[in-house]
Amino acid sequence: MSPDLSVSTSTDSEIATARQVDRVAFLHRAPFVLDGLALGFLPGFREDCGYQADQYLDLDIPVGMLDNDFRNPDLDRFVDRFFEYEPQVGVIGDIYERDDVDAHVAAARGIQASYPETDLIIVPKSRAVIDAIPEDLVLGYSRGYADRLAHEFSDPADWRGRRVHILGGSPPKQLEVIRQLTRPTLSADPPADIVGLDWNGLHRGAQFGEFWTANGWDDSGRDADHVTIRKTVRHSLARIREFWKSHGIWPESTPQDEGVHIEYEGPTPADLGHAACTECGTNVWRTRHGPYVAEYDTGAICGYCSYECYFRHRHRNNLEEIAGERSVYIPPA
Repeated sequence: MSPDLSVSTSTDSEIATARQVDRVAFLHRAPFVLDGLALGFLPGFREDCGYQADQYLDLDIPVGMLDNDFRNPDLDRFVDRFFEYEPQVGVIGDIYERDDVDAHVAAARGIQASYPETDLIIVPKSRAVIDAIPEDLVLGYSRGYADRLAHEFSDPADWRGRRVHILGGSPPKQLEVIRQLTRPTLSADPPADIVGLDWNGLHRGAQFGEFWTANGWDDSGRDADHVTIRKTVRHSLARIREFWKSHGIWPESTPQDEGVHIEYEGPTPADLGHAACTECGTNVWRTRHGPYVAEYDTGAICGYCSYECYFRHRHRNNLEEIAGERSVYIPPA
């Protein structure tokens, strides 16, 4: 084997390793995050949100990734949230000025003292900030809908040799970033180590019956009677997983490999916000047996005066319950 071929093979292997991520995160509420977890995505949410899953008795889903509320940032509040949720990955905050680096690094060191295995992400918003962040911390590369995207203030060379998590952007946009930060250069710069990705734009398209594909958004489900928002999001997630697998970027191990136990409690009449039957408007408390209550994948809890009203409303509106028959409370005879 010639020396040149050996160098080329080594470089290809190094790049392949740098491109394969440790996680692909999906930050959302239940039930969507449950489907993401089942498909291998790392679950999580933004610090001001949560899984919004009051109907689960034992929601044994870890907070894999905790994002900060970048529109209303507060470093001390985020640290408090971190110790409350104990995530595997934490996005500490966005830094615009060099003078703000020390406070964020100090917060990261405080967290690392208790959680040394956690990946902590700091998001630079200027070139000067990139070099000021210690190399053991992950850099957050903004590619989504932030006010200042990474490519607007930096060059790919600024990120090389660092551990990077790409924040937002559709898979093709993220793939282009991965290629820019890892492909060979004439100056033999080391590739960036792409440790993670996340994108949460699927739900917006699903509300209009559109699911994501590698060739763009597909609206063929818009007029399909059997398609729900949850099914559309789940379909998009599956296609994203296959997209990353086809490019050798999907992680070797995923959260569901460890097993997840979730116990669903189901709705009760106490969950109803008003007395009117969702289908016909009759007072649900004046019926002989009491209200029928159903929880749907949209997050809505609806009450009905009879099983007939429940069945009619569900099928006419193509609704899907969160957990099948267990999501429907049927009053005793």
